[in-house]
Amino acid sequence: MDNFIDGLCPCDSKKNYLSCCEPFITGKQSCTTPEALMRSRYSAYTIANIDYIKETMRGNALAGFQEQDAKRWAKRVNWIKLKVLESAIESTGRGYVEFEASFVDGSHLKSIHEKSEFIFEEGRWYYVGGKHLPTANTEQMISRTMNCPCGSNRKFKNCHGT
Repeated sequence: MDNFIDGLCPCDSKKNYLSCCEPFITGKQSCTTPEALMRSRYSAYTIANIDYIKETMRGNALAGFQEQDAKRWAKRVNWIKLKVLESAIESTGRGYVEFEASFVDGSHLKSIHEKSEFIFEEGRWYYVGGKHLPTANTEQMISRTMNCPCGSNRKFKNCHGT
């Protein structure tokens, strides 16, 4: 997709989008691990594909999901970076992924630190909730002439600031 820098997947896997998250988001394949689902959900947020986000939820997460609010938020923010900190699958059909995601909202760089929970049902993984954890840098001002926080060594205005 042309809105991904160098054709790389926004989930920071260093793979091409078409061979990484795109097959999951378009329904061509199912995610085989909670981490793959979490990465594909992040990628879906970067393109505001809220239908995919909703389809991959179950339980309390789905019951409390505000589709229109999520769509407005995903379109408003500029996703910068995903960092997977830990990923685990339990024999009970549950999985966990701890991650940090950075994004720009207006002129503020913000981040989310979450330990997400997933269940394996009917041959598929689903997101069922998450616990927000403290972040080191919860919010900072960003200008278009600063280096991009994604680590590309380019100015923000020439990277994720477009």
